[in-house]
Amino acid sequence: MDAIFLELPSQSELSLSPLPSGVWQVAVVWTWMNWLAEKATDSGKMLLRIDLDETRIPVTFTHTGGNVMLLDPPKNWHRPPRQRTSRMEQRSYFTHVGLICNSTAIQPLLPQVIFVSKNRMSLAARAAIQAELPDNVYVKRMEKGWNNSQEHAIIIRLLGQIIAPVLDTCQPVLMFDAARLHLADEVMLELAVVRFWYLVIPARLAWLVQPLDTHAFAKYKRDLRNRFQGTVAGADEANLTERMVRLVVQTIRAVLNGNHWAPAFARNGLDGSQANVSKCIKQMLEYEVLPGYPRTRPSADDLHLCWPRNRLINHDAVWRPLLAAEPALGLLALPAPPPALPPPHPCLLYTSPSPRDS
Repeated sequence: MDAIFLELPSQSELSLSPLPSGVWQVAVVWTWMNWLAEKATDSGKMLLRIDLDETRIPVTFTHTGGNVMLLDPPKNWHRPPRQRTSRMEQRSYFTHVGLICNSTAIQPLLPQVIFVSKNRMSLAARAAIQAELPDNVYVKRMEKGWNNSQEHAIIIRLLGQIIAPVLDTCQPVLMFDAARLHLADEVMLELAVVRFWYLVIPARLAWLVQPLDTHAFAKYKRDLRNRFQGTVAGADEANLTERMVRLVVQTIRAVLNGNHWAPAFARNGLDGSQANVSKCIKQMLEYEVLPGYPRTRPSADDLHLCWPRNRLINHDAVWRPLLAAEPALGLLALPAPPPALPPPHPCLLYTSPSPRDS
């Protein structure tokens, strides 16, 4: 029986379609990935799928579970075990920029970047955890503990350096949601410099098809909370941020580096076919049997389905990383390439003589 292929509507036809816009957005994502997988196969390379996303980490968990055990209840019941935290500490967060891929050999090499506010971590505390950081974990003190487009471009450059030795046999494709900082012009140009393809997941679909959101971060947060509960009784209350960063490093080793993530990409339809899509996604899309999804280059209308509605698309910057996948795109009027970047420092996120110092 021949497969029935889903024909994507144009931007003008989308408003007349009886199907929800989310169905078309998923179709664009899967069609885009199928096209990249076919291009990688044609070039004789393995498609290295890398997923990137940020997650907020609280300085302290305020809703922990379990039983309070007292050795002498009559005397100690009025002073049960508890952690002393200020209101500010309970509302404080830092950012972990996490990455996972479909290769167990490359996963431990992927950078895991932690951004902490300078107000929450002193230089002394930063130095205290320096010796304990694995080679792929980076902690940077920032004015605010959030990612931005400038730092994100540096992360892409660092990732490119790490993946460079396998570019002869692998073609990386970086997946990320449609956050503004991910789509900044400098980020798109950096993707072209490091020879990465990319796939944009619409912001409102990350919960459904982005592997970090659907598989990794749930295990990650559960493991982190368990570690927190195991150490809270004897923790040094003078530096809660340092304690939590140490726990995050342990969780990175155990969860992100300790699991095989290829099945997560396949279950989300991001393995170049949709043969292994999970039953949950099919139910959310209201399909018993998925239609066939083509292997075609995303059009301008397709990009508009993936981009934020209120953000203009800089097509010159957007198409540059995909030129290697489709040489015919070179016919587009592209600007001159950016000037060559100077050789980067081995640790790109830090400018002081000592690696990772800030």
